[in-house]
Amino acid sequence: MLIVTARVRLQTGKSQEFLEAVRVMKPQVMNDPGAIEYSLHRSADEPDMFLFYERYETNEAFDYHLSTAHFKVLAGQIDPLMAVPGEIGMWVEELL
Repeated sequence: MLIVTARVRLQTGKSQEFLEAVRVMKPQVMNDPGAIEYSLHRSADEPDMFLFYERYETNEAFDYHLSTAHFKVLAGQIDPLMAVPGEIGMWVEELL
């Protein structure tokens, strides 16, 4: 399993536009083969800071997600809203 996190800091006043774009994206991502979870979280301390938390069955499933038209549309919509480039993290599950 692959876990992907993306931390996004938006320009002040751009949160609503960002949230609307992500709401359209979520059901499309959940139809991607191998997508398990796609959630968005807002910082409790910084209202313009968001964290995507995504889980995929395999690295290939995530690669597929990155190749989709809906991902490219979302990136085109949210990149101009960001104050700084997003920070991406990739994680593998440790079984305890």
